[in-house]
Amino acid sequence: MLNQLIKYFVYATKGHISKIQLIRFLYLADLYSVKWTGKQLTELDWYYYYLGPWNEEINTALDNMNGKEINLETEYNTTFIKLGVKAGDINDLQLPTSLKLILDNIRREWSGSGRDKIKELLDYIYTTAPMVEIKDKYKPEEKARLNLQLEQEKLFSELN
Repeated sequence: MLNQLIKYFVYATKGHISKIQLIRFLYLADLYSVKWTGKQLTELDWYYYYLGPWNEEINTALDNMNGKEINLETEYNTTFIKLGVKAGDINDLQLPTSLKLILDNIRREWSGSGRDKIKELLDYIYTTAPMVEIKDKYKPEEKARLNLQLEQEKLFSELN
């Protein structure tokens, strides 16, 4: 599922997405899935690391797709993920409509370029329950596991 989600966000943004945005989009996709269904979309163990959610398997997946479905390009210390020569279309991924709606909502809300848009995204990420629980307890260079279930617990407490 990780590869499909990466492709979805890259294809949906027409290759106008930074690596930081993509990682945060993947985090939000897993977080929202846990919030509403109790299960992640991916099998990633999310960590707080260098000021945000992270997992090394994302780098591996990107490296494996580089030069095919995507192209990784670095400009001004930022890695962008562009469409590759073997890029497909969102419909090729055959994702359920309900999942596409969730993913498209994330993309519409948080895609865009510029420092202000990235800052808004990062500020929002820091308000999610897993990040609130952990961000002040660890230094940026320390890896700390994020508990995505906290977002569902937060929802349940708000509903009661």
